[in-house]
Amino acid sequence: MEQGTLALVTTPIGNLGDITPRAIEALNRANIIYCEDTRHFRKLAQAVGVSLSGKGVFSFHDHSSAESLTKILETLKENICAFVSDAGSPMISDPAFPLVKLCIENNISIYSAGGVSSVVMALELSGLPATPFHFHGFLPRDKSKKLTQFTSFGQQYGTHIFFEGVSRVRATLEELTEMYPDYDFVVARELTKEFESFYRFKGSDASQMLDEIVYKGEFVVLMHNESKASSNTTSSQVAALTQQILEKGPKPKLLSKLISEISGVPAKDIYNKFNKS
Repeated sequence: MEQGTLALVTTPIGNLGDITPRAIEALNRANIIYCEDTRHFRKLAQAVGVSLSGKGVFSFHDHSSAESLTKILETLKENICAFVSDAGSPMISDPAFPLVKLCIENNISIYSAGGVSSVVMALELSGLPATPFHFHGFLPRDKSKKLTQFTSFGQQYGTHIFFEGVSRVRATLEELTEMYPDYDFVVARELTKEFESFYRFKGSDASQMLDEIVYKGEFVVLMHNESKASSNTTSSQVAALTQQILEKGPKPKLLSKLISEISGVPAKDIYNKFNKS
């Protein structure tokens, strides 16, 4: 790790034998460590053989002030830092989100150490809110089922996470960003491997960003809308519209109506966008 780096360190939820060598390495290399409870962390460090000699250990938690973030930013720029939760992932019901967002906004390198789940790791490093999040596994290949899945994303508030195959990921992103131009998207590629990379963009900016993605390896895709859907559309209404599209073909007028029902955006505005594209 170099200066200007933040490691998100996952710690055991109970059995200390579950801590990973990479998590211990990250703690050993860091010269500044942030944690929820300094007393708890010092006990953990001693138990797993991490020396804190010469390191700064500071508290950061849900009640930390905005002013403390300003000070932390300068520290992050000049040091090798780590953030540790009391147990588990620093992002799952733990306070790392403001630190991750701060790093992304200021081009400070972040990585996840000690996690064994690509879902949680992608969420940690995405910069998207972790609560609530919905994991959908691999998307269905059947067109009907896939469109139903896409429409459901607009009905559930929060961050959506799914896997997609390398041969389908671009087409999937093209469809989703067209349906949800106001959503924030993150594409995580080759997590923990040599060519790990993240692409963060608004749906409306997809035309440029999709050309920058390297379509090799394994992908985790995340998408999030900051505001809850205002539509009162029922699942049966959406299903009926979806069925019409599948039967009659993806005509702009029908698609506009479907997207409008999901997002609350006037169908006329969406239809005009189709005509301009």
